[in-house]
Amino acid sequence: MGRTIGAYVVLLWLAACGGGGGGGGSGGSIDPRLARLDIYEAQKLRVLGDPGAGVMGMPVTDAMDVPTAGMVDYVGAATIRVQGTTPVILYGDATVRVDFETTSTTGQMDNFFGTTAGGAVSEYGGAIALSGTEAAQDLTLDYTGALTGGGATLAFDGTLNAVLLGPAAEALTASDLEASAISGGSASDAAIVVVTEASGAP
Repeated sequence: MGRTIGAYVVLLWLAACGGGGGGGGSGGSIDPRLARLDIYEAQKLRVLGDPGAGVMGMPVTDAMDVPTAGMVDYVGAATIRVQGTTPVILYGDATVRVDFETTSTTGQMDNFFGTTAGGAVSEYGGAIALSGTEAAQDLTLDYTGALTGGGATLAFDGTLNAVLLGPAAEALTASDLEASAISGGSASDAAIVVVTEASGAP
């Protein structure tokens, strides 16, 4: 999704609401979700770069350099955009554990916050589980789970296409740009993007 306008819309909403819905601070305090957005954006810049600003991202890991042993925990962020009259834009944490020896992957997307269909900002409970049965370049991650916030539940079920980045597979990014979100029995077009780095990265 690149540097979405939605990120800046959420920033404006968070600033306006002064941390309502989960900050627990008094008026004038800085919403901690703003710091999380900064961390997510900094990581996205390191991993994917910004061609428009002349910032190069990490190269795709050569297939010969993909590890064949050991286990790596990738940590980072997940962004979900659900189409609608007022798009729902969510930001959360993402973890992916890749076992390069058994060629299996597990993970989770959780701790979400973002906008609602009504234009407010809300915390979203629940989690989306990740799993796969391969650990090579161009791997896939099945996802399933539901998120609840702002009086609505969004259910997800699909497959992310993932790729390893960096000379030694220092990062993993995955996406499903043709996802669906089920709410109240109705399906809406959605997009999911995950950007992670090996645990211990800056």
